[in-house]
Amino acid sequence: MAADFLKRKRIGEILVEMRAVTTEQLESALKRQPSLRRMLGEILIDDKVINEETLFRGLSMQHGIEFVNLSTTDLSPDLIRQIPESLIKTYKFIPIRKEPKSLTIAVYDPTNNKMFDSIKMATGFMFIKWVLATKTQILQIINEVLYRPQNVLDNVPIDELLKDVKLEFTKEENLFSEAFANTGSQSDLNLEELKRESDQTSIVTLVHKVILDAVKMRASDVHIEGFEKIIQVRYRIDGILYDILPIEKAAQMAIISRIKIMSNLDITERFMPQDGNFKLRVKNQQIEFRVAILPSIYGQNCTIRILDAGRVNLDLKGLGFHDDDLRIFEYNIGKPWGLCLLAGPTGSGKTTTLYSALSIINSRQKKIITVEDPVEFKIPGVHQMQVFENKNDPSRSLTFARGLRSILRLDPDIILVGEIRDYETAEITVKAALTGHMVFSTIHANTAIETINRLENIGIDPYLYASALCLLVGQRLVRKICPHCKTEIEQTPYLAASLGIEMKELETHKLYRGMGCKSCNNSGFRDRTGLYEVIEVNHELKEMIGQRRSSMELTTFLRKRKVKTLSECCLAKVLEGEVPIEEYIMINMGS
Repeated sequence: MAADFLKRKRIGEILVEMRAVTTEQLESALKRQPSLRRMLGEILIDDKVINEETLFRGLSMQHGIEFVNLSTTDLSPDLIRQIPESLIKTYKFIPIRKEPKSLTIAVYDPTNNKMFDSIKMATGFMFIKWVLATKTQILQIINEVLYRPQNVLDNVPIDELLKDVKLEFTKEENLFSEAFANTGSQSDLNLEELKRESDQTSIVTLVHKVILDAVKMRASDVHIEGFEKIIQVRYRIDGILYDILPIEKAAQMAIISRIKIMSNLDITERFMPQDGNFKLRVKNQQIEFRVAILPSIYGQNCTIRILDAGRVNLDLKGLGFHDDDLRIFEYNIGKPWGLCLLAGPTGSGKTTTLYSALSIINSRQKKIITVEDPVEFKIPGVHQMQVFENKNDPSRSLTFARGLRSILRLDPDIILVGEIRDYETAEITVKAALTGHMVFSTIHANTAIETINRLENIGIDPYLYASALCLLVGQRLVRKICPHCKTEIEQTPYLAASLGIEMKELETHKLYRGMGCKSCNNSGFRDRTGLYEVIEVNHELKEMIGQRRSSMELTTFLRKRKVKTLSECCLAKVLEGEVPIEEYIMINMGS
């Protein structure tokens, strides 16, 4: 392999031999390359010496790989849907040909060996062949063709609607540069004009349909993003963002103003972030929407979080716990005092797990108080407090620490602290657990055991929090296979080796993948399930934490106790046929 690399000609030499560039043009680009810190081909394209296709034809000669023009290649939508979408979007390739034991893909980076191994593992093909295609073509197919949810904004004449928008709104929203050139940035806006534009039937219909279709398609968030020439609407479904609809740039101010009016925000404020909320009744179900407005160089962006209480599963058994882990979890949350910490990145379902725990132990004999940012869902019988920041008078802000101090004076039995972010909150939380309260909270850490390092880095004495801890839980969410298009896939020795198990063991299970259907918007996935790393903090583990044992020593101890890791939990769900293989790959990659 090293010998082949040494024999391989440089791309500059190949382009000169192709007579695509002159020696002078090549030398000029090479001289500027160290200061520009860019690939040689990119510099030559920027200089308009060559185009992208010429560069990739040169690369195909350099690597001895066939070059294909995807615009003239007959691509099979069915074949593309057979390949996991997350795999294609992670490694940026297009499947173009399938044979009994091999798959041919188009790539723009033939040096990424990890990509080929992952594709083998996820698809089950013994051989992966590849051809070269331009980066622009590959990304264009991924962004514009693959896995876009279907039937978006149905029953509305969208073409006519967007035509009306284009005709009615011709003024683009001013950029930041104009704002700084204008000290009276708000005075040049006509409030009545903004209201009139945002109240136009076409804008009202468009905004409402975007929001209601997001609910219909089980989206958790709606992103309305301004770019130089368009506005892009995107939905986050099962943790993944999908491009939904491009809208004329001229309608940006009216759309944002309409959402601000619905959220009771200041429609004349264009240069400061704003937060608000509104409620809609959909099929007799009241749904709350949390709105965040953020200014950018291309105007204001908007993100709408959908808080649909009807879709939230607060049944612990349905969250994804394995039976033995669920027994440990339920036993510890029922203790009279102690500290239960959930670790995981943003969006990993920590709050839902904590709400589920509260719903189990909630009773009229106990007083439960929470301090959250924000309150996601209202729980009957629980006193919930939301933190807030008063920018005009910081002394009147309600922080986690201040709210927690107040809670302790109200004689609670159980306390939920939305998140431990700083030393003051961590200290009060630990002391509350040590003084006879059951305390639940979350903390940003990759695994349950990394919670120990996180608390120490915040500045809490290990001996102190070791005494308080009773349960550590690491959590992730992974997508489930759509039950409507669930298809069994072939088992191979390579697949078994990639999963780290023997072929004999693999043969006792069936592996599946979603092929894509109307029910899952052609993604192959529907809903998500949790992975849980559950650690019961017993006396021996408390002593090890108090002695500041290393993470490696703690991990070795837990392995002896057969505590399942997140990766092992995911593997179990793959073998049970609930989760596809690519989710296991992503978990092992640390995603």
